[in-house]
Amino acid sequence: MTAPVFAHRMKAGATEVAVNDRTGELEIIHRVYAHDLIEALGNLTMDEAEFMASESGLDQIENLMRSEFRVAEGDGRLLDLTYVGAELDGEFAWIYFTAPVPDDTSSFVVDNDILSGAFEDQIMMTNFRVDSDVRTAMQGPGRRDPVRVSFTQ
Repeated sequence: MTAPVFAHRMKAGATEVAVNDRTGELEIIHRVYAHDLIEALGNLTMDEAEFMASESGLDQIENLMRSEFRVAEGDGRLLDLTYVGAELDGEFAWIYFTAPVPDDTSSFVVDNDILSGAFEDQIMMTNFRVDSDVRTAMQGPGRRDPVRVSFTQ
């Protein structure tokens, strides 16, 4: 017996937060399944590529990301994120933000609830990269509270 072609996929996504030494910015890159993003936004009648190429679609994506993702300095001050845009690559939607690099990059607080409003089983992994060090925060069912990551020993 073969598995059904449209078997349920895991509801998961990843976010990368990294200091870009070349640009002097903090880059935030979200990757989620495009079909999940479209469903969460209630736009099931529109093709994913068409939706993500439209100004209205990009605005909706920005608004959703701003409402479901927050990152703060270690003391809790939210970072001011600048929306760069979004693109479709195969089955994934890539969504880009930047922010000024905080003076202190020894710790961050992340609240990554992307798509959890639409899918209670959504899991989001957030990787923080400072220099060559990486810290990971996982949020999902039963673990929705903000997570602190620290780069100090």
